[in-house]
Amino acid sequence: MAVAGCLSVSDFLRQRRAPEHEIQHLEEDKIDKDIIPLMEDDDLAKYLSSFGDRLALRNFCRTGTALQKHKIGLFEKLRNKQNERKAEDNRKQNAEPGGTSAPTSNKRRKASHRKIEIGWLHCEGGKMKQIRARQGGGTRMVPIGVECGMNEVLQRGKKLFFPDGMSSKGHESGFNFELRDYKQNPVQQDLTVGFIYDTLCMARLRFYIATTAKVIAIEDEDEEVTFGPGSPGGDIDGDDDDTEPFEFVFELQPSPGSSSSFLVMDAPPDELLSTVSHDASSAQPSPVSHDASSAQPSPVSHDASSAQPSPVSHDAQPPATTSQASATRIIEIHHGNCLNELIKEFMDPAVLTQQFVFRRILPDNSVEKGIGEGVVRDVYCAFWEEFYDRCTVGTTVKVPFIRHDFNRETWQAIGRILLSGFYTCQYLPIKLALPLMEDFFHGCVCCDILDSFLNYVSSQDKVILKAALEDFSKVDYNDLMDVLEAYECRKAVNAHTVPQILEEIAHKDLIQKPRYVMDCWKEVTKGMISIDELRAHYEAIKPTPRRVQGLLEFEQVTTAKQQEVVNHLRRQRCNNL
Repeated sequence: MAVAGCLSVSDFLRQRRAPEHEIQHLEEDKIDKDIIPLMEDDDLAKYLSSFGDRLALRNFCRTGTALQKHKIGLFEKLRNKQNERKAEDNRKQNAEPGGTSAPTSNKRRKASHRKIEIGWLHCEGGKMKQIRARQGGGTRMVPIGVECGMNEVLQRGKKLFFPDGMSSKGHESGFNFELRDYKQNPVQQDLTVGFIYDTLCMARLRFYIATTAKVIAIEDEDEEVTFGPGSPGGDIDGDDDDTEPFEFVFELQPSPGSSSSFLVMDAPPDELLSTVSHDASSAQPSPVSHDASSAQPSPVSHDASSAQPSPVSHDAQPPATTSQASATRIIEIHHGNCLNELIKEFMDPAVLTQQFVFRRILPDNSVEKGIGEGVVRDVYCAFWEEFYDRCTVGTTVKVPFIRHDFNRETWQAIGRILLSGFYTCQYLPIKLALPLMEDFFHGCVCCDILDSFLNYVSSQDKVILKAALEDFSKVDYNDLMDVLEAYECRKAVNAHTVPQILEEIAHKDLIQKPRYVMDCWKEVTKGMISIDELRAHYEAIKPTPRRVQGLLEFEQVTTAKQQEVVNHLRRQRCNNL
């Protein structure tokens, strides 16, 4: 077929199979492509009888191309382009000396820089966890020279995740750094980026900056002090395990001859040590003790003859006489099963009218030799620690949730344990949300429920919600919607409605959901504490730099290096508050 642009009028009509005599008539009158656009349809009809031939001929004369029966397909166009590229490559090869082409160069091998991915792994609870972007981690894309070694990669990672030496986990001086590969295995320091690329043949290399908290041994001491946010109380990623910003572990060693007590905060029940001074004039509550000791502890009573538990009685020693011993109830508590065994004992309402002593069975099946208030407080502390883990939800503050295996009698037994712990040794489970306890004891909420709710949610959600309250225009709207949907928000959110909506959600989660549990407890507790005293318990537990500084005690410092370690410990503890 001839090219459409070179066709004459006669050839075009013959392709359309027009009558030959009509074509000859046009040729005789010398009617060509230039004349036809000037003719009217009536004039052209004298030569071509077919209306379709006349329309096609006019289009042909106007555009210079014949009407195509089908369009060129996409694959045909791509095929033509590919053929053109091949022809261009062949021309370049033939233009080279000798008619041979040089071997195709590998651009990646010749490139002086490659892109790598760098992430951040942080050791938390003995496990390496990747830090999310919200916490200052995430995956970063970094161009780096192929001749750079692993130390250069490590330094680039430290600059990314520790800008100006700081990160969400603390200052870089409190960590040990290590570079790991995509399998999270340590990397040899003598390798280069280019060598690893050539060896693994991967499209993109991934490295991790692994951080662990430093452990510094204090001279002339057998103990080790852990510095850095990796120690208990550090801010850990809430993707997985949300920690409480007010909880630290302190082991305070009293000086010789001093009556100071050992205080362990948020430690396992078997490690909780509490030696209470019997000098009522010198007894002061610990502001960071995990138990809720009252603001002014009552003097210790050594009289165990009374059958009724006194609000100021702290003596749980067995009676001395045989007749009294026969009337004393002995409650055995096995290590690790305090929750179930104590609930079983307090299912009987008569336990509150009887005198009882605790006998703790240690993991080696031996009986603990300790007696007095320390054992009593340890039992209640162990019970509520198990209760927090198995019967509550929340992070810094918690609320009970309904369990299918806990009936009304079970929840009432827990209420009796709450009552007994407070009357026996002034113990309150202060991790339970303050608005919940105010509503429980007095039927109204006087504190800031929104502040408690922010300590109830995860650390990631807390950051988003606080940002929405401070400046709604700067918060990521999609992130905010994800958080509110998780708490079943049913209203449209904007800058004006977000405070009210958060208060409504806080009331639902902190007050309404645990209502059944509170109703069961009210039947046995009958409002045992005033609202001012309740607030005093919660305020006394909050650590402040001054309170923590007052609790830290050190042996006599004789060298400059020891003083440097002491100062570093004081600063680190205060920075973590």
